[in-house]
Amino acid sequence: MKRVSTNLAWIGVIFSIASTVLLVKYYGEILAGRQVHVFGLTALFLSMISSLSLFVVYRQWTVLLNENALKTQRLAESHGFDLKGVLLVPNWTYFTFVLFWFLSFLFPEVWLFSLLQVVFFVTFLHFLFEAARHLQEEKVRLYRVLFDVEFRPIIKERNVLTVLLLTLITFGVYWLYLIVELSKEINEFLDADERTMKNLEVKP
Repeated sequence: MKRVSTNLAWIGVIFSIASTVLLVKYYGEILAGRQVHVFGLTALFLSMISSLSLFVVYRQWTVLLNENALKTQRLAESHGFDLKGVLLVPNWTYFTFVLFWFLSFLFPEVWLFSLLQVVFFVTFLHFLFEAARHLQEEKVRLYRVLFDVEFRPIIKERNVLTVLLLTLITFGVYWLYLIVELSKEINEFLDADERTMKNLEVKP
């Protein structure tokens, strides 16, 4: 049973917070005239673990939603149901974001890499939110016709600009919350969909 790893999501969030705290401590030591590199090195190490963990989580979001969308399309086609198309999260948005993350890490002096990292991550989120919204809308329509039941949307509708604004206002706290929350929502959505497929019969 494939699901988003909430453990990895929590690891990414906790280590991100810890690395930020240590980084602040590190710069505080520098401003005080003390060269204590242990804080900086530890912050870098924790930040790397956090990023790698979250890369896995982001990939799981993409793969699981895309797999479910394709599964939904096959179900609809097998019963002659006309879907309004299948909206997938493009893989290139994820891999391009990861590529520029590594480039910005290796060449921090090249600000363009950091900018492109943000641009492609925002693009990735836009497609992810749209794919989740579209998939749930089609699920509601599909199950109403085939199973004569109401399928309740679980993944909340989100706008990438609103998420970006809230993340900036809260200095990143909202995004850390959203990582765990969205992972849970996707898992709950997949669980509900699986129960529906197992327990309901298609109307003749």
